Amino acid sequence: MEDQRPSPEVFLAKMEAEQEAAAGKLKIFLGYAAGVGKTYAMLDAAHQAKQLGKDVVVGYIERHPRPETLALLEGLEQIPAKSIEYKGKIFQELDIDKVIERQPEIVLIDELAHTNVPVMRHLKRFGDVEELLAKGMDVYTTVNIQHIESLHDVVEDITGIKVRERIPDYVIDQASQIKLVDIEPDELIQRLKEGKVYPPKQAEKAIDSFFRKQNLVALREIALRRTADTVYYKTAKESFKQNVQIEEHLLVGLSSSPTNAKVIRTAARIAQALHGKFTALYVQRAEKGEASPADVERLQQHMKLSEQLGGHVVIVQEEDVAAALASYAHISGVTKLVIGRTAIKRKWWQPSSKISQRLNEYAPSLAIHIVPDQENEPIYLPEMKAHLYFEWMDGLKMLAVFSLASLMGLFFFQMGYSEANIITIYILGVLILAIWSSGWMMSIISSAAAVLLFNFLFTEPRLSFEAYHRDYPITFFIMFLSGIITSSLTKRIKEQAAAAIRKSYRTEVLLETNRKLHHAKSIDEIITQGVSQIVKLVEKPVNFFEIDHRLIAKSLFFRTDTLSNSENRAIEGLFGNANELGVVNWVANNKRIAGVSTDIFPEAGAYYLPVISGGEVKGVIGIALSKHDPLPAFERHVLHAVINDFSLAFDKWYLQKLHAQVVREAELQQMRANLLRAISHDLRTPLTSISGNADILLTNTEQIPEGDKIRLYQDIYSNSKWLVQMVENLLAVSKLDDGQLAIELQPELVEDIVQEALLHVVRLNNTHNISYQAEPELLLALMDARLIIQVLINIIDNALTYTPAGSDISIVAKEAGDAVLFSISDNGPGIEDSLKAKLFEPFTTGKAQRSDSRRGLGLGLALCQTILHLHGSELTVSDNKPQGTTFSFSLKKGMVAI
Repeated sequence: MEDQRPSPEVFLAKMEAEQEAAAGKLKIFLGYAAGVGKTYAMLDAAHQAKQLGKDVVVGYIERHPRPETLALLEGLEQIPAKSIEYKGKIFQELDIDKVIERQPEIVLIDELAHTNVPVMRHLKRFGDVEELLAKGMDVYTTVNIQHIESLHDVVEDITGIKVRERIPDYVIDQASQIKLVDIEPDELIQRLKEGKVYPPKQAEKAIDSFFRKQNLVALREIALRRTADTVYYKTAKESFKQNVQIEEHLLVGLSSSPTNAKVIRTAARIAQALHGKFTALYVQRAEKGEASPADVERLQQHMKLSEQLGGHVVIVQEEDVAAALASYAHISGVTKLVIGRTAIKRKWWQPSSKISQRLNEYAPSLAIHIVPDQENEPIYLPEMKAHLYFEWMDGLKMLAVFSLASLMGLFFFQMGYSEANIITIYILGVLILAIWSSGWMMSIISSAAAVLLFNFLFTEPRLSFEAYHRDYPITFFIMFLSGIITSSLTKRIKEQAAAAIRKSYRTEVLLETNRKLHHAKSIDEIITQGVSQIVKLVEKPVNFFEIDHRLIAKSLFFRTDTLSNSENRAIEGLFGNANELGVVNWVANNKRIAGVSTDIFPEAGAYYLPVISGGEVKGVIGIALSKHDPLPAFERHVLHAVINDFSLAFDKWYLQKLHAQVVREAELQQMRANLLRAISHDLRTPLTSISGNADILLTNTEQIPEGDKIRLYQDIYSNSKWLVQMVENLLAVSKLDDGQLAIELQPELVEDIVQEALLHVVRLNNTHNISYQAEPELLLALMDARLIIQVLINIIDNALTYTPAGSDISIVAKEAGDAVLFSISDNGPGIEDSLKAKLFEPFTTGKAQRSDSRRGLGLGLALCQTILHLHGSELTVSDNKPQGTTFSFSLKKGMVAI
């Protein structure tokens, strides 16, 4: 038979379609300049949607002095703008909370690239739009072509104006519909002159700068091309999935160069035009540890830009940049490499050839695109200021080292050794100080001190800083230069070793996290192990917020030993702040990263990441970072990998829990099936016997002798008693399985309980010898009487059933400290050792083969074990020497209330 199951691709496509259906749709009205009529077209489309019965709301519209545009606002519901005071000024912003509360079908939001007031939760307005889309609302919005990130450099080259407000390309690419609002440039200029776009004075300035005709023609062409590319990509997307093609893969080098952003944007535009992907590679070198804070911040911005443009950021550690680029390109199947012209200029201190030439040697088949740039990278001088510091402890170390070196030099001088050997001793001292001390200042000071000491102690005239011989100045210079070079190389090796150790430590944390989370047995252990590893990685306090149904269920703070107790307590108080808890709730509801160094709640006091399992947020991790101390790129990538391991551990735990539940349900289902099979047999026999005997008594009463009648009566009574007992067991088992059976512990007289049990189980024609003994006689035990009677009934009935007539059954209850020990023994054939291990499982009987007898349901001992567990006890079985079986259990001794 042909397998009709859907393929995994079909399931994936179905899941993507469901996600798209749940999210709202974005419609963008795109223009090439202000005044082309974007807002007018958006409002006109809103009126059309309203006529079709759609619930349309105006979220935010810029109040332009354009009467025909403002007239279209009539008839549309408007949500009042939110007034926010910031730095002494009042700003009008989109009230996103009111929009979410209103929950319209379509919301209109003008100026997609607008930058919000910093105190709002989204740094950019497109963040507000993304949140509304995630809530299932459709959004109509407007944007100009110059605000698209990848086109920023092209627009700046055309107009000479640097646009500050920009949006990532993915916002445009993910729009369900793009409507190009287009008019002729001459018509737009005429509108400007008539004052329909800006006031007259502002319009005159605009015409002389941005709104020159050649600029507008070029911008219009870019807008048309960008719209066409987007539409073509969307239409061809399905055919790309179905046809087997080699996808273009571009590689761009990342650096802290001021011009690197242009290279990244160029690579993104090429990747978009070729419908491929691009990777941004940063080659981390040891000397980059000397980079200035401005370079570090610029590098972080370039990494963020790459991610915004859809690129994948990769960090490798290598000294040779060209070799690293070529190696990664070969391993990853890169088809094209994009580098900037400034990136291939030779540094003034580097004698090596250009990187482009070396790339041709390493990867001759790789296509290299060089991005022209008018801006030349300024000459780079290593930043030394941060390293030129002096510590007094280093001065004491220098005093000790050079004192020893001088004593050794004087000794060798007395022995007649040459000055060259003595110079070597001082250079060795400089090398030792480079290893032992911190900072580059000590290298300079120690080199100068070595020259001065050598001059003072060993050159003529001795014990003075004068030098008679004309060779000494050259000797001193070479000695000083040798000391500087030696100490510099030593310092660099120390820094490289420290960087390698730090990277190794981070990698080890990642591997250790994976190992610990894999062996975690409970949800609490997963949280403790995972968050503890994050603390080790970031070396900052971390707070874990456990989320249940999108609400904070529990908060756990993990301190770090790098901070004092007071600092840890202050940060713990920060995580309890109402504003921070609001950020946590937002992250839990929106499944996105927020907080410090992000565009969402940038003013928050920490960095928040969701832990997602099974499509739901199970926890939020808060890391105490600050704007001035963000996570470095490598640590951030490792952190995200740890979060992925965290999510996988949650998935595994919930899957194991679900599996256990499924196994339990399967066991219950099997129990029900066995129960039905057993009942169908075990009830039929006694019922048939009862009905048959009753029929005989009813139809042949006069012909049956009196003795036979009594025997028939006894048989009916015996079978009915057994049926009652079996039904009681069945009802008790069902109640215990459902958790409905509650126990009431009270002191009870043991003798009364045993006698009550014997009355229910011993038949009139009993053929067994039953004895009872209690030590002392008035023995009290803490129990639920009705349940313990049921236990005794089942055990005694079991002994009566599986021992031959004439066997002895002994019931003994005796005091043992604070407990009462019960034992029920018989001298029957006993129980096989192989059966003892599963004797207390349901449907286990003492017979290997089922017969037509009424015994065999096998619920009695299992019920006894469950009841005794509720009493904090356990039923055990052992051999009764020399022959038979003993069942034992204990109960707490009861006290008589006075």
